[in-house]
Amino acid sequence: GLSEKLVEVLVPSMSAISAAIGLSAEFNGKVEVARGKEIAAVTLQAAAEAESYLAQAERAKAIVPLCVGIATTFSAFALLAPAFVAELAPKVGASIITEIYLICPVFAVLSAAVAALATQESISLASAAIGLGARRFSSSQDVGRTWLSATEQIDKASLRARAKWSSFAVSVLPAPFLALLYPGSLEFRAIVAAAAAAAQAAYSLARVEYTLARGVDAVALKSRCAAISDTYANQGARAGAILPFTSALSGLCAATTVAVVEVLPFLPSPVLQCLTCVAFPGVGAIVAAAASISKARCEVDAAAATAAAAQIARVDEEDLAEMSPVQTVLGLIRSLLRPATQRARSVWRRLRWRVLPPSDKLRVARAELEYRVEMYDADADGRLSREELRELLPLEAEDGFI
Repeated sequence: GLSEKLVEVLVPSMSAISAAIGLSAEFNGKVEVARGKEIAAVTLQAAAEAESYLAQAERAKAIVPLCVGIATTFSAFALLAPAFVAELAPKVGASIITEIYLICPVFAVLSAAVAALATQESISLASAAIGLGARRFSSSQDVGRTWLSATEQIDKASLRARAKWSSFAVSVLPAPFLALLYPGSLEFRAIVAAAAAAAQAAYSLARVEYTLARGVDAVALKSRCAAISDTYANQGARAGAILPFTSALSGLCAATTVAVVEVLPFLPSPVLQCLTCVAFPGVGAIVAAAASISKARCEVDAAAATAAAAQIARVDEEDLAEMSPVQTVLGLIRSLLRPATQRARSVWRRLRWRVLPPSDKLRVARAELEYRVEMYDADADGRLSREELRELLPLEAEDGFI
């Protein structure tokens, strides 16, 4: 056997190694938990900022429908102005009549200009909500391609402010210019100007609603990524909650081993001495292994939180196409028309089936059955299972082939 001096050194060393492994696992695990929580906090902050920008965009857009209503109302009043003037003509002068004709287009044009200005402001805020986090959560190589200096950022902000007021000025011109191009009397030109201003306001509303739809979709994506990142961070915190306890157990086993070694000479049986030497270092090793597993879970959850946070930087063309309201509307229209199209196709097959001669009926039925079998044959083995037949036969009976 081993000498007494060697046992006094070896056994406590084993417990000390187990305690060191447990303490190291606690250190690494807690570092990963803290990293995951910090990343989740930054992600939640970015999602909250995007929500704030989107709310500001909604507030700036709130006046656009009102402007559309005002412009549409005054364009309708412009149609009634000639009849109103005809009643007042004997009582008022020509200057008053001209002012009456100009009231409706002036208010309609002003409404269209205010709608264009609010649209520009709302689009700017919604674009900020869509792009928020694209640079903050991108890699250094991606940010390097779009890096802007301080002067370039100031120039870009100045261009945005200039574009806002330019759009306001430009939105005032089309309706009067179009009215001047049209030949005719003053009342007809007033109607043209008011109608053009109403169309302008409606166009501004369509623009801002399109951008806000994209903004809502993008902010929802950011909120989902933030929630997933926070979920993984909390899961890592839960996995790391046991680490201080395992460290304490490892230290307790190490301290107890030192004390037990001192009483080994008083134990009468060698077997009892061996069991005493192995018991506490073994428990410490098991606890250290549990701490290592918990540390690995913390690392995995922190990596998952980081990956979820990185999804906020999704700004490539495929993701923009996915967030396009036009694509969403087209998809909904296709979903709405698909049952009607299938029904019309089924009715057409039944009508064609009734007018075909017997030889053509057999050929068409065989071709249709082969097509349906290929479509429902999931494993492509040329045979249909009981479940596949259960799905196919009602369709064939509905179309009149069986």
